[in-house]
Amino acid sequence: MKKIKQMKKSLAIFCMLLVMVFSFTACMEALLEEDEYEECYPEGYGDEWCSPEGDYADGYADDGYEYDGWYNPGDGYGYNEYGYGDGYGYDGYGYGDGYDSYGYGEDYGDDWTGYYDGNGTYDFEGGEHEYPYEENLGTAKELEGDIAIVSIFVNDASTSWDFTKTADQKLNDTIYSNLSIAVDYLEKNCRDYGKNVNFIYDWNKYPELVYEINLNADYRTIDRDYYLFDSDVFQAIENEIPTETILKDINTSQVIYMMFFNTPMSNQVTSCTRNYYQGMIRPYEICYMLMNCNGYTDCPANFAHEILHAFGAPDLYTADDYGITKEYVNYVKQIGLNDIMRINEDPNTGEYLYDRIANEITDITAYYAGLTDYSETVDEWGFEKSQH
Repeated sequence: MKKIKQMKKSLAIFCMLLVMVFSFTACMEALLEEDEYEECYPEGYGDEWCSPEGDYADGYADDGYEYDGWYNPGDGYGYNEYGYGDGYGYDGYGYGDGYDSYGYGEDYGDDWTGYYDGNGTYDFEGGEHEYPYEENLGTAKELEGDIAIVSIFVNDASTSWDFTKTADQKLNDTIYSNLSIAVDYLEKNCRDYGKNVNFIYDWNKYPELVYEINLNADYRTIDRDYYLFDSDVFQAIENEIPTETILKDINTSQVIYMMFFNTPMSNQVTSCTRNYYQGMIRPYEICYMLMNCNGYTDCPANFAHEILHAFGAPDLYTADDYGITKEYVNYVKQIGLNDIMRINEDPNTGEYLYDRIANEITDITAYYAGLTDYSETVDEWGFEKSQH
């Protein structure tokens, strides 16, 4: 009898230990699950930025889709990699309503999920939008010939335009003036390098070159969450800008989209350019012009600077592209190189100019923008070759 009691006691202790083990395991799983939830959406965005069920999904959902990451099929956006049983594979960034997606196939080239036909033509939505572009260079191919500039005034999540207001109309006039001065400057410098360039930008003469669009995205995420921001922009361009019609009417095959944001003077996010690279989910060359920043309004030199980015010219004030080194950046700062890709201010006063551009296009910028085939600077410093 005593032995049986001891056995019961031992069994009870064993059961208690077993319960403790299971409880500890459950707690650990819960903690790990919390970590997964934290990873499946950006800080501050909430649970809705996870899977379509509001969960962190890794594997197959009941509807046959495979999710890896987080995705919101409603009005939001999400990084995702998913496949569907009918053979429509996507690998890229999800956008928008339902299960629509921007994406490209694993092997690039012909596998662009029906959008790219491999022959230099981008075929959007089965032919709804179609126009030529250079596979390696995007919609802005070479600084030569006729190039359309589409001007887009953007209302985003935190800024908007109201042209009945004097301040907004004045900024609109500044944009037009800046653009005019910038393209004149670029055309003249291109002629100096033996290239005949004609930017078609005048929305007074060509009303089809100016638009006003709405974005769900916020300009303040343009650097922090640029995949999401760009996805919203790409969708807006495809839905609201009749690019193929514009290019046919103007009789050119090159286009740059310049998007203007009515940012406050307190804004600290600078203007930037999305220049095309192989693997980018759309071939658009886009200059994001955040018109007011750190108490200043963008000047014509800023416009010319961003347009040159679209053709491959790198910044010369930082060591980012083409193997440009910090040593070179420090060197050109020391000698005061007056290249427009290094400074946009008047080199004598350090102030923005709004009636002209006082900066130069030196051999390194000319080379990387495709205006020359050789740069003594690039050769001397051993930088990478131009994309042209």
